[in-house]
Amino acid sequence: MNNEEFGAFLLQHERKLTAKDVQQEGFDQSHAGSERKQRTDFLRRSLPDPLWSQIRLEAQQALALELDAGPQLYQHVLRHPSLMDALASIISHEIATELMPATALLALMTNQLTLIDEKNVYLDLIASANRNPSEDSTALNALLFHQGLHALVCYRVAHRLWQAGRTGLAYYLQSTVSSRYAADIHPAAEMEGGIYLSVGGGVVIGETARVGQDVTILQGVTLGGTGKEVGDRHPKVEEGVILHSGATVLGNIKVGKGAVITAKSIVTKEVPERARVSGVPATVKSFRALREEGFNDDEEELEEECDLYCEVTGLYESYFSEIEELVQIGLC
Repeated sequence: MNNEEFGAFLLQHERKLTAKDVQQEGFDQSHAGSERKQRTDFLRRSLPDPLWSQIRLEAQQALALELDAGPQLYQHVLRHPSLMDALASIISHEIATELMPATALLALMTNQLTLIDEKNVYLDLIASANRNPSEDSTALNALLFHQGLHALVCYRVAHRLWQAGRTGLAYYLQSTVSSRYAADIHPAAEMEGGIYLSVGGGVVIGETARVGQDVTILQGVTLGGTGKEVGDRHPKVEEGVILHSGATVLGNIKVGKGAVITAKSIVTKEVPERARVSGVPATVKSFRALREEGFNDDEEELEEECDLYCEVTGLYESYFSEIEELVQIGLC
């Protein structure tokens, strides 16, 4: 096959992919769910969005300081009507291949993510900006450059594909994300919002794993099986857990709310709430302090960050609840 024939093949393949998504969208529009999604998208784009406004402001400030960044900022931020549109644009261009071009990926991501997914993505982005220790950590930088966030968004798309029975495409997306971001998250795994995936590097999350809200996952973390179990065989990580670099949790065990797994630890037994465990095999070393607003280590800076994060995430819980309520009563 010469270059012209190969180019014609790729063009035809792209058209088929786009047509398939259009056909699928047309099929869905005959159902109430599609009409509901259209109304949701309309409301999401029309209601004031503080996080998107903040990102656009940061983009305008960055453009004033660095004119050469203009094309990227316009292409991926300033020309888009919403945060989700911008994220889809950025990620689809990052993971596009000759056989799955950016246009097809963009349509796929736009059509698959639900309102619940979008809320979780917002919380993921807030967590990425809030928990990144870098002094240059901003919402704009998280949106544009945070590979852990991008890997999570791709996982959420693959998860919806898996639930819809499109397992082949879900596996393809998982494989592509693993190659691009070095994060191997099975499409069947269950992950809530507000997750901070520091970088994709070396993270493995198994098929039956569950990860609760506000979990922090650093590089090299494995949530895997022991090799001795079948079926439900992966860890269940509850809210507020911190998994440090290289931590390994094996088997169908629970890691309790607010627990901390220190670096390079190997956990094979259940971890109590707020416990700090370390070692090979891991054992309980201490317990974290408990406050009404959340978990911390009795340091003022951590308390302030916790209060800010709770305030911002509470704002977006209300934001998406308002959209859901308006969609249910049909006010759009």
